[in-house]
Amino acid sequence: MDNQSDKIVLKQIKQGDVSAYSVLVNRYRNMAFTLAASITKNNEDAEEVAQDAFVKAYKNLGSFKGKSKFSTWLYQIVYRTALSKMRIKKQQVQSIDEKTIVDVNLNDKQPDNLERSDRKKIIKIAINQLKEDESFLLILYYYQELSMEELAEATGYSVSNVKVKLHRARKNMYEQLQVLMNGQAKSLIQL
Repeated sequence: MDNQSDKIVLKQIKQGDVSAYSVLVNRYRNMAFTLAASITKNNEDAEEVAQDAFVKAYKNLGSFKGKSKFSTWLYQIVYRTALSKMRIKKQQVQSIDEKTIVDVNLNDKQPDNLERSDRKKIIKIAINQLKEDESFLLILYYYQELSMEELAEATGYSVSNVKVKLHRARKNMYEQLQVLMNGQAKSLIQL
């Protein structure tokens, strides 16, 4: 059942096979968590947001018309759920341990010699320091390869607004990388 398209699985769910929903949860749980974490900046909150989003999606399957991909619709729910959580919490958490890891790695190695795992850590930290909507857009655009139209649908912004926000997010990401890499971000990006 895992290889079936989302449309087939959704049809099974609507026909009463509640267990088929687990296929969609398994298929999208990692990305839902990643997107939630990009906004909440906290793994526990991200886990809660992802779970809440899947529950909301299940309860509202009747309102899903299929005009977009299920994943895009789900990402919109994750986005809104995470923003609601952040409004309630009114705080952002940054992991001091991750910042320390970057400082240690940079002190030991030149930017050109950073290993792939070190680069991923640095990029993750930079993304976590961006505004919520910026990190959300970057993750969906670069990791999920969503189109501008799909990003607009997932966020509720217009396509032109998505383009502007994505441009600003890239610029801010570069600035964060410059800070983390002691002005050596170009070497990280070019590799």
